[in-house]
Amino acid sequence: MRTTRWKIALVSSALIGAHASAPALAAQELSSDTTVTAPTDAILYPSTLDYGTGLIDDPVAWISPNSGDIWVTASGKIVSYCATPCTINFADKLNSNLSIDTHWRQRFSIGLSVYSQNPDYGFYGQALLLKQQPSKAWPSIAVGFRNLGPYTHEERFLVGHDIYVSPSGGITDTTPGYARHFHTMPTVYAVATKEATFGRNSASFSLGYGSGIFHDDGDLGRNYNDKGTIVKGLFLGARYALRTSEYSNVTLLAENNGWDWNAGVVGSWRGLSLGVYGTELEEGGKNPSKGFLYTIYNYAKFNVALGYSGNLHDIAHGTILRARIGELEQEQLRLRAQIAQRQHKIEDLQTALQKAQGGELAEVAKRREQLDAQIQEEQEAIKRAEERLNQLQGGPPAPVTTPPPSTTTPPR
Repeated sequence: MRTTRWKIALVSSALIGAHASAPALAAQELSSDTTVTAPTDAILYPSTLDYGTGLIDDPVAWISPNSGDIWVTASGKIVSYCATPCTINFADKLNSNLSIDTHWRQRFSIGLSVYSQNPDYGFYGQALLLKQQPSKAWPSIAVGFRNLGPYTHEERFLVGHDIYVSPSGGITDTTPGYARHFHTMPTVYAVATKEATFGRNSASFSLGYGSGIFHDDGDLGRNYNDKGTIVKGLFLGARYALRTSEYSNVTLLAENNGWDWNAGVVGSWRGLSLGVYGTELEEGGKNPSKGFLYTIYNYAKFNVALGYSGNLHDIAHGTILRARIGELEQEQLRLRAQIAQRQHKIEDLQTALQKAQGGELAEVAKRREQLDAQIQEEQEAIKRAEERLNQLQGGPPAPVTTPPPSTTTPPR
């Protein structure tokens, strides 16, 4: 039994929340300990269908030059689980996946993948052992792992575990009979990638070897993979990335993931990406007459992936900036109210001064001194408030407010 409601809600909230949190910052702050800013024309690798950055299924020897970069990706693969025509629902046909990948210090990545609409999951990661240099011939080399977790019988589509809901409401994790001989936890691999740039565009080729998901056929033989394998466990692929504008790019991908030939295209704009892929292209159309497993494996499939990429440092920095902006806006409102209140008080004092001028000269002189002192005090307070307000607004210094000339005649 495969359900999708909780997965769709999780994917939507993750993508919307990440996109709403991302600030409009042009570049990261430079830090000798944590963050190094990538060249503005660098084209990052997209997320794979199931596990972090790379090609379509294959990993590449690459770690983002921006420490703290994050990818959130939701993908779906159309797979029919009925050997004969049946009243099958959309949840059974669409095998979906959610992955979250993070990169750190230009050397390693760590992420989590949630599999196939069930509460199945696995961790994955990679360490960059050698980074290619522009003037050197050697490629980048990395080692990594996939499917590190409690689910030992996952196969390449990650449907090796299912859940069974009993009539009484209990939920049990089950392993289909065809998947019981898979032993893919963990899957380890090594990969080399050589990249070249052509102006603002770039191309790369990757070659690697892995165990588990890349190698184990669960004793199913041709039922699991009819054709497409070059050498068991060997995977390879290439990409060509084209910069289409300052904020967008298009990436063409082709690979062999150890079992099948896959190809596709990814379009990215301001951190949002959409990928469309064809997998198992060498298999051709579906032939249900060959048995149940041929309704899962051994025919070409359509895949789609929707993703978001950003940087955790920028997201945190943007949150702090928004809080500080709110505080400054409140201070501006308070200063404006204070200025208005003191101007009103000055008007009251000037009115009282004019009334006092009609009294006896001795009392007028004394009262005038008091009122002049109070007026000057209020004017100085206004000047300080205007200077602070002008400082917050980034304007020139406020003009000096001079006291109005006295209209009274000094006593004789």
